[in-house]
Amino acid sequence: MKYFADIHTHPTMKSYGQSFPLRENSKKISAKSSIWYYDPPNLFDKFIELLGGIVKYRQSSFSAMGFGNTGIVFASLYPVERGFFDNKLGKGDFNDMLLNFVTSVGKKRIDFIQSITDYFPDLENEYQFLKQMDGQTVKLADRSFYKYGIARNATDVDTILNLDTLQEKKANAIAVILTIEGAHVFGTGIKPQTNPANRNYVLGNVDKVKNWEHRPVFMGLAHHFYNELCGHAQSLTGIVKKATDQTYMMNTGFTPLGKEVVDKLLDNSEGKRILIDIKHMSRTSRLEYFNMLEIKYKEEDIPVIVSHGAVIGGAKDKHLFLDDDINFYDDEIIEVARTNGLFGLQLDERRIAAAGDTQLKKSHALERRKALFHSSLLAWRQIQHIAELLDSNGLFAWGIQSLGSDYDGMINPINGYLTAENYPTLSDYLLMQAHNYMKANSGKLRQPYNRIDPEEIVNRIMGENAYHFLKKYYL
Repeated sequence: MKYFADIHTHPTMKSYGQSFPLRENSKKISAKSSIWYYDPPNLFDKFIELLGGIVKYRQSSFSAMGFGNTGIVFASLYPVERGFFDNKLGKGDFNDMLLNFVTSVGKKRIDFIQSITDYFPDLENEYQFLKQMDGQTVKLADRSFYKYGIARNATDVDTILNLDTLQEKKANAIAVILTIEGAHVFGTGIKPQTNPANRNYVLGNVDKVKNWEHRPVFMGLAHHFYNELCGHAQSLTGIVKKATDQTYMMNTGFTPLGKEVVDKLLDNSEGKRILIDIKHMSRTSRLEYFNMLEIKYKEEDIPVIVSHGAVIGGAKDKHLFLDDDINFYDDEIIEVARTNGLFGLQLDERRIAAAGDTQLKKSHALERRKALFHSSLLAWRQIQHIAELLDSNGLFAWGIQSLGSDYDGMINPINGYLTAENYPTLSDYLLMQAHNYMKANSGKLRQPYNRIDPEEIVNRIMGENAYHFLKKYYL
């Protein structure tokens, strides 16, 4: 695999936050407001993460992406919801300092979010922030030259990745694909109980995004709080869960406005369809969405996407996984495969293993090689479950799994694979897991076409599945 691909990251989360109030993506890569700002974990960062699951360092800066040989980055734009910062901690400088310590987005960004009355301008500003350094060459710490290009379609991806063949000064390139997390961005969910969203304004904003120069390939409808469109799943844990309340309208289904938004996003009459990412939707909403696809869109080719997820497991292996419906049931995984979708593997140890799991404990071994092996096994078990499930249903076993790390999305990453810089190591250890599996267990796969080389399996996970998805659906 020449390049790795990650279908869900937040490279603008901290850099955009640190850019307030000017919102300038700094050309000086040593500035915290630069998307290239290199901030690997130090010993203090690792201690804070171990103690409280708080990630202070940057996981998906474009420098880390470059050092990790990541060629295709699905950059998720996310105007942070007010519910994070209007919480039980109250307001004031001390509480804002605590919130900034947890999120690292900057106090001025927190002040802005606490006063926000409409998420849509913030979405547009985050998009403009990313565009500011589009195509600009920078020199990284290892003296290599890099640039990123925001792709408008799959053809652009190929063009960007082949920039080093042009006559201009040679530079390594990262192709950036836009996605969005949470349809609150269209102007919903600020005060749904007392000030409901304006239908025409919301639908008009959907049209605006569909007409952006760089149309998002997909977007999530739900996120952490009720957005007047569809129900959300419980998602918060630890300190953040204790400080916030996301229970209002949690686990409910679609609203009439939500169904209109889905129809407008999926409308392909002008070739500008934006696909739906089902992560963070409630189980009720997910099933309702599948029903829409089956009835209203039966004759259309619309893939189901999980941008960053984990499995709940089945009768034989449910004890290995987190039994929580923020994760995905077997029938949903089959729907992803049946529609030729993608399932991004979230590298969050709180999501991919059951609490107290033996492998989870082993992944925190002090010896680096042991930690890397057992952490990669946590990821491999997800991949294996999906493969065996699909094989048992007569489907190709290895076509939907991909990376969807959720780096910089306030996750607690699996030990040893803390940032995108660690992707080459993850690839090597997943290859080890794939070799071990295919040598000992390939007979479990009923379909002969699923007994493929371990190298092909890992190449698919680390980038090829995402690349082929773009070639088919991002036109």
